[in-house]
Amino acid sequence: MRWERLFEDLEAQAGDLELDERDALVDELRDGDWAQTSWRDLLGGRVVLAVRGADRVEGEVTLVNERLVHLRGDAMDHVVSVAAVMAVHEAERRADATTAVGEALGWGQVFRALRETGEEIRVRLVDGSVRDGSVVVAGRDFVRLRAGSGRDQVLPLDAIAVVSGRT
Repeated sequence: MRWERLFEDLEAQAGDLELDERDALVDELRDGDWAQTSWRDLLGGRVVLAVRGADRVEGEVTLVNERLVHLRGDAMDHVVSVAAVMAVHEAERRADATTAVGEALGWGQVFRALRETGEEIRVRLVDGSVRDGSVVVAGRDFVRLRAGSGRDQVLPLDAIAVVSGRT
């Protein structure tokens, strides 16, 4: 009787050790998965972002890549510089897979498309200042905006936090 109890105890301990090892392995795998996950991978559905120079920006995610996040808002669309995102306050789900074209999209393509529409846009810089105007030209590392007064201004792409335009 004593032997049976001893073996039962040993089997229970072995079972517990096995479960502990399994749990540790699962944790390691989760850590490995998380170590390979970017915060951008978590941006899907409706999100609220804290953006340097623009406070909070929210909308439905339509594109995420290494440089840009495109959000479709209720009244305005926003293109946000990944470098200006300070925090993700809310996200509904993980991001959708990006196509090769979406992955290659950058500020140049965004500003050239806006130039073609002739649309007035609002550019929020990382220092919090705002520039309104229409795109005249998109250079390698800058955009030239024409304000309603007719004056042009050159904005370095690195200074841009968010570009907003009507939906």
